[in-house]
Amino acid sequence: MPASDYVKVFLGLGGNQGDVTGSFLQLAASIHDSQELALLQGSSIYRSKPCGTDEVSLAGQDDYLNQVIEVETSLSAIKLLEFTQSLEIRAGRNPDAERWSARPLDVDILLYSDQRICLPHLKIPHPRMLQRAFVLVPLLELLAASQIPGFNVGVESLSQLAVEQQLELDQVATKRYKNEFS
Repeated sequence: MPASDYVKVFLGLGGNQGDVTGSFLQLAASIHDSQELALLQGSSIYRSKPCGTDEVSLAGQDDYLNQVIEVETSLSAIKLLEFTQSLEIRAGRNPDAERWSARPLDVDILLYSDQRICLPHLKIPHPRMLQRAFVLVPLLELLAASQIPGFNVGVESLSQLAVEQQLELDQVATKRYKNEFS
């Protein structure tokens, strides 16, 4: 497939059950083994507190590890969603669990080129990413543009938002994946 058929995508990874960094590495290996995806780079890994709207289901959960990766893909956004959901299930995620429950792997499509997609089960750009330091901070590590596609906010403003939200975010590892699977 010609390179022009590939789009740049940013995926948000998270998890707080089991060997989360192992799940991230397994996801990277699955991307590497795919004919439709190419892993370009990954951000540092960060630790964050669980978040959501149901404080009862969040109580007692372990902290999350989070990372953003940049990939190129020839998959449509819907096919990419199906692919990432299959990887979540393979990592041990229960697709029938409560929305904010603990999980070994969560994959969100943050950006799919500069496209805006609004379907009942898929919204791109990710609708809550500007409110989450655990997404913004690692995304800003990787973003080469001066503005996040789909948002009318410059990187400088986003950096300030990330700093304001970063109070409970700790960098725990630096991992870039460059040449990791070559």
